[in-house]
Amino acid sequence: MTTARRRGAERLDVPYHQKDEAKALGARWDRQEQSWFLPAGIKDIAPFAQWARNADTAAPERPTQPEKQRTQERQYLAVPYGERAAAKAAGALWDKAAKSWFAGAKADKSRLQRWLPENVPGQQGPAMSPRDEFAEALRSIGCVVNGEHPMMDGKKHRISVKGEKLSEKAGSGFYVGHLDGHPAGYVKNNKTGVEMKWKSKGYALDSEQKARLQAEAADKLQARTAEQERLQEQTAQRVAKQMAHLLPVIAPTTYMQTKGIEPQAGVFTDKEGRETYIPATDTDGKQWTMQYIQEDGTKRFAKDSRKEGCFHAIGGLDALAKAPALVIGEGYATASSLQQTLGFATVAAFDSGNLLPVAKALHAKFPDKPILIAGDDDRHLEATQGINPGRSKAEEAAKAVGGKALLPIFAPGEQAANPKGFADFNDLATKSVFGREGIERQVCSVVDEVIERHQVASVELPQQVEKREQRLRRAVKVG
Repeated sequence: MTTARRRGAERLDVPYHQKDEAKALGARWDRQEQSWFLPAGIKDIAPFAQWARNADTAAPERPTQPEKQRTQERQYLAVPYGERAAAKAAGALWDKAAKSWFAGAKADKSRLQRWLPENVPGQQGPAMSPRDEFAEALRSIGCVVNGEHPMMDGKKHRISVKGEKLSEKAGSGFYVGHLDGHPAGYVKNNKTGVEMKWKSKGYALDSEQKARLQAEAADKLQARTAEQERLQEQTAQRVAKQMAHLLPVIAPTTYMQTKGIEPQAGVFTDKEGRETYIPATDTDGKQWTMQYIQEDGTKRFAKDSRKEGCFHAIGGLDALAKAPALVIGEGYATASSLQQTLGFATVAAFDSGNLLPVAKALHAKFPDKPILIAGDDDRHLEATQGINPGRSKAEEAAKAVGGKALLPIFAPGEQAANPKGFADFNDLATKSVFGREGIERQVCSVVDEVIERHQVASVELPQQVEKREQRLRRAVKVG
């Protein structure tokens, strides 16, 4: 229907929650005028009377005295699902009977202004596409939606959040969205700790729409993957050229002095000996990126580089191949402290999010070696955000490869007084009263036990297989 013909059509005031009913009866949405209308050709207009703009509005029933008193006592709020944690922090309370949030007696009214019904724009309009709905869910928890976000391809994606530097490839936000079946997903703001499970409430996709959207998502994913691989290869070549201008660390750099660790082969510095450069390789020894550590401890990686699944072997890859076990820590200082105590090569995965990819890659490379994940105990994040990624990621990685997770144990009161300063095994060695003896007591005995169990299992398993095969052969002869 043309715009000219729509101008003469009868306009309808359809509440958002009744849009599907109106659409089923024949009402149409005018995108240009942003309103519903009754198209020409519909003879029976009686079903649309309730939405006619000149329709009389029935006077609402007067509430009973208790209801009126309750309304006066409580200021109800229009709080989106994704913002419930923020509203609760400002003093909002949940009314189970009314199924709505309201301002509590001790609430900070100024912080609740944004959720007053008169300050929340109306939601009448056409049903959004699943991608648009998901974008709104991301915005509701503080994510900044720009560029190609959100990508509804079922993959994990990082996204920037309010208050941090914008980036299309990184950020404190995280989401997964997919179009299979009923479009759904998961979003989380790691900066605030707010998270939510999302499911599309808009119109259902027919098979053709779903196929088209999935095809578009697949094409975009393929293009992004190819471009990412191209950039990563270019970065690897750039980093390789940069290595020619660096020098092996002889005297401890400022970072090493701060962490109380000795120089190791395979780590580099500049001519002034200020910054610390730590190469990151895959299991075949190809260097993909490098971690740059400044004198103040600030860390970064080469731009557009591949970090996932890459690591630094303290002592080198040849030494790692000879190690009786694979001991993987997060940061370089942690892995170095463990190596100095254990006496064999260890691995730095650089951060908790890379523990799982590195553990899987090394397990595939050395399937006969037992694996221990020396995680960080992020009590400071647990206290402020309710999450402990150091612990959870270490346990996840250990479980995936049949290994064991190990966390440092500090002297009474140390973590409580300074949870951020007492988190990893390097802190245990250099800050705790337990010192390096703490690593020896907590790590060496566990590593020895794991190695011994693995060796016993390596001998017993072939024997068990042989006995089972013998029983099968005897059973065949008897049969």
